[in-house]
Amino acid sequence: MKSASMFQPWCLGLLAASAGMAVSFAAAAQGGPSFAGKSINVTVGFESGSRADLYARTLMGTLRRHLPGQPNIIVLNRPGAGGVVSLNDWVTKAAPDGLNVAVGAQTQVDPDALARTHARYKPSQLRYLGGLVAASQGLFINKAALPRLHDKGAQPVTMGMVGSSLRTGYYQALWGAAFLGWHVKWVPGYQSTAEARGALERGEVDMSAFGTSSDVDYLLNTGTIGLLSQTGVLIDGKLVSRPAFSGAPEISALVKGKIKDPLAQRTFDYSEKIVQVGMWVALPPKTSDAILAAYVKAFEETVKDPAYREPWSKIDPDSPVVHKAELEKLMDDIGGVSPDVLEFIQTELKRQM
Repeated sequence: MKSASMFQPWCLGLLAASAGMAVSFAAAAQGGPSFAGKSINVTVGFESGSRADLYARTLMGTLRRHLPGQPNIIVLNRPGAGGVVSLNDWVTKAAPDGLNVAVGAQTQVDPDALARTHARYKPSQLRYLGGLVAASQGLFINKAALPRLHDKGAQPVTMGMVGSSLRTGYYQALWGAAFLGWHVKWVPGYQSTAEARGALERGEVDMSAFGTSSDVDYLLNTGTIGLLSQTGVLIDGKLVSRPAFSGAPEISALVKGKIKDPLAQRTFDYSEKIVQVGMWVALPPKTSDAILAAYVKAFEETVKDPAYREPWSKIDPDSPVVHKAELEKLMDDIGGVSPDVLEFIQTELKRQM
């Protein structure tokens, strides 16, 4: 598998056009697409070594072998604005010829984040293969800061935040401050989850949310950092606790009966959907049904293949697979959010800053 840090537009356009014709001719001749002798560009809007990057490389390294013709894979890392910069470019430039794939995460499809990062695409336009449901996210806090959480006369508990968008687990702190009386002040701008974890360890911030197994295991073993709550994960329509977070209540249980305003309740209900978005794999808009079907078949075979399952289980064993229909429904649900819900989130976040 090769890597590259950016597109080369002048040559990629020519290659995509000729390769797209070859794929189309093969499809016509054989009744389905063939990618023999081709290379597939996999765009990841996050840095090399990130969870999305590791997922892309692990998944696509096996998925290519289940595609007709077993093409080569080139991973293109293009970080910026929570992945929105790369997806803006990809949606407008990537040819729908089966040779372009995007692997993304929650910040690239969250309407709240998109409204503030000048996204030029609609997530519903993408042609999804499937992905991962977000593992239950834990809200971790330095134990020494716990007494200040409900003490309005003390210094507020500081909540470390990667970038400025509300990532999956961060909603717990937002709702804790809004509905449970938590005394919280946000510290945005960390460049990565690793930076936020380091800040928590150093005492630079008092609290932050994490879900990757390596971060969870490490923090639980420090002895000085504990769990305040968790998001839970939806499995077969039921909210389930994460085994590693035994004893940590789900935020939905903590706020139950405490939200009186109808708009606030609708906003909380929306957040319970968005926190389930983990990672996803998609083809460009207008990709043909024949090409999409070949990819979906390859995805379904890949997620059962030990060549993918075994290495990924060592990286992150706690995120369930989400299939095409389920993922599309989730994207439709969050895409239909009303502007007043998004305004409520931003107003509340600004109040807590």
